[in-house]
Amino acid sequence: MRSELREQAQFWERRFFATPPDRSLADRDWSWLVERFRREGTRTVLDVGFGRGHWSVALARAGFQVTAIDISELAVQHLRSWAEEEKLQIEAFVCPAQELPTNRVFDAVIANSVLDHMFKEEAEEAMRRIRAVLRPGGLLLLGMDGPPDPEDEAYPHQVFPDGTWQFWGGRRDRMLWRFWTDEEIRELLAGFLIEEFTVRPKDGRRRVWARKLYAQEN
Repeated sequence: MRSELREQAQFWERRFFATPPDRSLADRDWSWLVERFRREGTRTVLDVGFGRGHWSVALARAGFQVTAIDISELAVQHLRSWAEEEKLQIEAFVCPAQELPTNRVFDAVIANSVLDHMFKEEAEEAMRRIRAVLRPGGLLLLGMDGPPDPEDEAYPHQVFPDGTWQFWGGRRDRMLWRFWTDEEIRELLAGFLIEEFTVRPKDGRRRVWARKLYAQEN
């Protein structure tokens, strides 16, 4: 199954940019992320599906060389303007995660709340591409949604054979969403060593730190 990419881009533009985005998100305490990358000697970071752009900005402020991709042209325009205003080193491009070019290499990759908003086979393709652009031994920070709650289940939606939901109407109109079980996430991360797998108690969101294995470790 393949997403209607323009349809999905339009959804996220409505979601993030119906009102001016909250740039103060970049001012939060991101030391847990910055310090980990610094300990690793990270220089280059790819932010996949950056959305509002606050993680890209926070990392660029901390001195990392950031490349950021998103399905939304409006998101890219916003991040480029923000980076120019602050004179930050951020390259931002329109690119769906499942079409990520594999001709560059990065020290670290972030994919936060991205792979659960596409069909399963697309998420698997995106992960193959993420692995291809991450240097051996490099770090991946993966964020995945928790299980559906009663509000999710009550919202009008259809379920595709691969378990992907598509919502209809209201503020979620046309949004794709799929709940990945913990075991599916571990399978998705073939070729990685999972170093941390945490679940947020209040909503079940997962945060995973994983390291790309060297060839001889596969």
